[in-house]
Amino acid sequence: MKKLKPYLICSMLLGVTACGSGSEEASIEIPAKESQNSAPVAIIQSQHNFASIVVGSSIVLDGSQSTDDHAQTLQYKWSVKSKPENSNPFIGSTNNQTLEFTPDTMGRYELSLSVNDGELESQSSVVSIQVVEKPITPLQNESGKVVFRDGFWTGSILVDKANINANDYTWSSIGLQMENSSSAEIVKDPAGSGQNVAKFTVPDDGQSYRAEIQRKQFEWGHYNYSVSHYIPSTWPRFDYGTILTQWHGYSLNNKNLNPPIALVLFGKKPEWQLHVYQLKPLSSPLAVPETVLKRYVLDVPVNYDQWHNWNFDIQWSQLDAHQQVIPGLIVVKHNDKEVARISGENNYHQAWPPYFQMGIYRSSWREGELNRPIEGQAIVVYHKDVVIKELN
Repeated sequence: MKKLKPYLICSMLLGVTACGSGSEEASIEIPAKESQNSAPVAIIQSQHNFASIVVGSSIVLDGSQSTDDHAQTLQYKWSVKSKPENSNPFIGSTNNQTLEFTPDTMGRYELSLSVNDGELESQSSVVSIQVVEKPITPLQNESGKVVFRDGFWTGSILVDKANINANDYTWSSIGLQMENSSSAEIVKDPAGSGQNVAKFTVPDDGQSYRAEIQRKQFEWGHYNYSVSHYIPSTWPRFDYGTILTQWHGYSLNNKNLNPPIALVLFGKKPEWQLHVYQLKPLSSPLAVPETVLKRYVLDVPVNYDQWHNWNFDIQWSQLDAHQQVIPGLIVVKHNDKEVARISGENNYHQAWPPYFQMGIYRSSWREGELNRPIEGQAIVVYHKDVVIKELN
């Protein structure tokens, strides 16, 4: 049998052009198998427990362990896939390996990460984060430091606008519209106890609409306010509201704002309401500010010719380092029964917190405010036993 030449063996084994001398046989070339690119995989890690993140706390999500089979440099894309209604959380740079995230509202959030290797993008990796309310200090109605108290035992309303010689029963100012008509004075309890109480009167003269006293000089924190109201049966019914107690903010961009919190006796068939105003985001630093009102109808009967004993436990909302809202808390009690518990934004986060004010404020009676008949029946209300405690 004729032997095969060695160069033919070489040709068959290596699959290259024939090794012989000058052979014109067609050569066979087998291309190397190319490695196919696979999509990278997004991986989210964190040291935090996603089941119990506290409102206002800052957490970090880490995508640095995301993988790619070609070990190429990855591009990162973070996003908030879902969030609670009206939430506007802080979210840091969305193109880094890590993401800083600060939730502003209780509820469920979903955050996603996808990575791209320059050719292919991964499927999104999603984590679910349950955000819970900031722990609230238990109510301490019987404890805390008394920072203001007025039982009107002096027989007059003491006012020191400059707060130079103020005692813990000295008011910051008194506001009377049409001072010859509106009044704030000390009288005996109409219920017959003999105790001194404050009487506020606003006549229905087509011009008067307020008679109030206010106390400032408190700082941010947690306070408890107690005050009692007596509504006589002569109370004039009206379509709109009358503020008896409020926490008032300061003007912004030369505009007076609504009180962030107000206790209101509202309507011709009066009902107790708590009004909480929030400030809309400003379109620019000098824009005209606007507020949004939330009304809470309180399950409290409007009883005339008797005292209503109110207690307001208020923790002021705050802004965190990213200017996001850390919710506060308002707890309202009537005759020692809790009638409202409201968590969320409760002030305008100005240099000073809202100041306490009480008396009568019926803006709908302001001159020219409404085309209404003048009936002549004055508004009269009595206040007593004002106590403010600091619970910080």
